[in-house]
Amino acid sequence: MKLASYTFDKKPSYGVVTHNGIIDLGGRLGAEAPTVRHLIANGFDGARDIADSTPADHSLADVEWLPVIPNSGAIWCAGLNTHSHYHEAKDRMKFGELPKVPMFFLRSQHTLVGHGQPMERPALEPNFDYEGEIAVIIGKRCRNVSVEDAPKHIAGYSCFNDGSARQYQIRSHQVTTGKNGYHSGGFGPWMVTTDEVSMSDLVLQTRVNGEVRQNMKIDDLIFSFADLISHISEVTWLEPGDVIVTGSAEGAGALRNPPSFLQDGDVVDIEVAGIGTLSNPVVEQKL
Repeated sequence: MKLASYTFDKKPSYGVVTHNGIIDLGGRLGAEAPTVRHLIANGFDGARDIADSTPADHSLADVEWLPVIPNSGAIWCAGLNTHSHYHEAKDRMKFGELPKVPMFFLRSQHTLVGHGQPMERPALEPNFDYEGEIAVIIGKRCRNVSVEDAPKHIAGYSCFNDGSARQYQIRSHQVTTGKNGYHSGGFGPWMVTTDEVSMSDLVLQTRVNGEVRQNMKIDDLIFSFADLISHISEVTWLEPGDVIVTGSAEGAGALRNPPSFLQDGDVVDIEVAGIGTLSNPVVEQKL
């Protein structure tokens, strides 16, 4: 299934995305599963039967997309988790050998917008950047899960744009500020459940105004999806609806020659084969 969160007539809901439109689940399941996060925690109970027997309620053009999980409890982002990005940054940032364990930072849910919604460049940030990534959505609560068992805890996958305020990022020894600008990242347009995704098909491409900036195959990851899940679960519980953003390939604007940052009016597309395309225009924050 493809599951998306959205607003229709200014009312938030979520549903199943089909070729004919969206089947509203929020209205049908009500208190039983008021958000897609609750649906995931319930193991998709009732959703598949509704999807198989119900016509679409809304056309795709009539909804305003929200981040796939608008109320995610945690958004874990893996930094420098591709071979290509690590090596392009290695000399400039004086890195040593490949990391032995994953590096993470956290994003707030308030930093994210849905498909088609504008990503906001902070007004005092001249170096606003894109990073196309694949997001993993957790389906089952887990702690101290092994790498071998980790895939059983995945509900689905989505597209993610880890929009980065580079000047804020490099001013500090921590990247948190540069990764948490209000409405600076995109998440969507939907999540695709694991039963409909072939891992070998997960090829990512990032485009800015139609120009290809990033290409990534799944084997570019230093730490696999399962590695990331297992590592986080060593220190805390992962809950249904938590999100793990898994790493960006070479080609981010900051490391191009010359650097190329996002400007007001640009459009960034993150396409992942087998999942979909997340598209966001860029606007400048108005003081």
